Amino acid sequence: MHRCLQIQELLSVIFQYVPVPCEDYPFSPNSLARLARTCKAFQDPALDTLWQSQYTLIPLLKCLPPDAWALKEGKFSITRDLAASDYKRVYFYSPRIRFFGRPYPYPKPSEAVETQVPYIIWSQKPSPGPLLCNVSEVELVSDTFIGLAVYPRLIIGPRIRDIQIRGGMKSLSWANVTAVLKEAAPSNLTSFMLRGSIGGLSWSENESLELLSTLRSVKTLVLSGPFCTSRDISTIAALPTLEHLHISVTKKAMENYIPPFGNKFPAITSLAIESETNDACQLMLVEIKSMTLRSLVVTRIGYKHWDLSSLFTALYSSNLALRLESLQVHHEPCIRFDPEEPILEESFKIDAHTFEFLDSFEHLRNLYIGSSSLALDDDDLLKLAKSLPQLDSLVFQDICDPENRPKCTFTGMQHVVQFCPKLNNLVLRLNARRTPIFVPQPDSPMGAHLTSLNLCNSPISNAYEVGSYLAMLLPLLTDFSLRHPQTDRYSEEEEAEAKRYYRIWLKVKDILCSSARS
Repeated sequence: MHRCLQIQELLSVIFQYVPVPCEDYPFSPNSLARLARTCKAFQDPALDTLWQSQYTLIPLLKCLPPDAWALKEGKFSITRDLAASDYKRVYFYSPRIRFFGRPYPYPKPSEAVETQVPYIIWSQKPSPGPLLCNVSEVELVSDTFIGLAVYPRLIIGPRIRDIQIRGGMKSLSWANVTAVLKEAAPSNLTSFMLRGSIGGLSWSENESLELLSTLRSVKTLVLSGPFCTSRDISTIAALPTLEHLHISVTKKAMENYIPPFGNKFPAITSLAIESETNDACQLMLVEIKSMTLRSLVVTRIGYKHWDLSSLFTALYSSNLALRLESLQVHHEPCIRFDPEEPILEESFKIDAHTFEFLDSFEHLRNLYIGSSSLALDDDDLLKLAKSLPQLDSLVFQDICDPENRPKCTFTGMQHVVQFCPKLNNLVLRLNARRTPIFVPQPDSPMGAHLTSLNLCNSPISNAYEVGSYLAMLLPLLTDFSLRHPQTDRYSEEEEAEAKRYYRIWLKVKDILCSSARS
């Protein structure tokens, strides 16, 4: 054997590229298992790679003696009392697991265990503490923390760095989450995330403060679901190493907020705020006043009207606009429990007044506004482009309301492409019925960097004219995507018109693909 293949670290890197059986290819050969059996030098790095990521405890528990377990009606069960010697193979493989859990929804029916199995394993295993002693990242669902929280106790240990909890948060026991963390006593926990349905999670202030007291070392904190109290926010603001924060706030909490003594949010670089009201977000932004914040995501929950111009004014007044490199404004609809209740989506209205202080965003490279109703004309786009020449990405995710006819045209798009020379991604709904006269400039191509374009389902008449124009304007365009019209609230006439536009855009896409190949 070549000496290079006797270096364990090198073998570990090589084996990362060896495919393993997965859900998409369940019957593919397990090459890593074969490599582990090839020779002594390959065994540990191959097994480490094979076991490093697990979705469920079942593969590990199947390492118990065959007479100790069974599958009954698709569920894993223990059939007899376990002795210390039964865990020999389990403890041979368990330290190799580094990442545990499955992206939500979880678990799958084939991964279910009977309710008493975790309790049996916990009580009869030969050594105290977690079964998976080396796990660093874990993703669990909230109901695993009910009762005695044995399941997370089997998994979360002192080496944990990243914890993510998802699901129905009303069933989550905050006391158990805190107890598990204190019991594991991780010294390098850097990320803690709670992701649930907005308004579906409740906790008392004492419970939240006790949990937050265990998170002093985190760099990433996500609390998406519970609306934080004013004291919660004060505690979070004092976390010394916090860099990335995602938080749900209310206007009442921000009005009662008392800043902590000393620096607040001293290390924060990215902030995501969820709220039902624009006022709560603005109050939060006024309190941040961070010299380090570079990225901001604001999410509206529900259907209350938001005045975007006041949001931009708040960013200007708090001096955050001077340092922001990325700004995204989203809309997250609330779940409607009454099926007869009408859903009236209130879009973000964007007009010339929205961007009154746009000149202050000197470093902004990414601007995204979702669920928007665009009322900008070509002159407004010209002003926007001249204010933000450093943009890499500009996205106006128009709701394509048939009653809201776009005012801007290809002339406005040319302004954006010309005065934002670094732009590589553009999403914009416009009036594409006419194409302007375009004179190619070989010495200074206008769309030199734009590679991704989405014109939604803009009104259009002639596919050949538009396709030829875009091919000349954007010579490096590689990703031209379309948005299929959502016609749920359209009249029959409007639906027919939207589908006709879409068919024409499909022809434009074919023209651009043919132009790229030639």
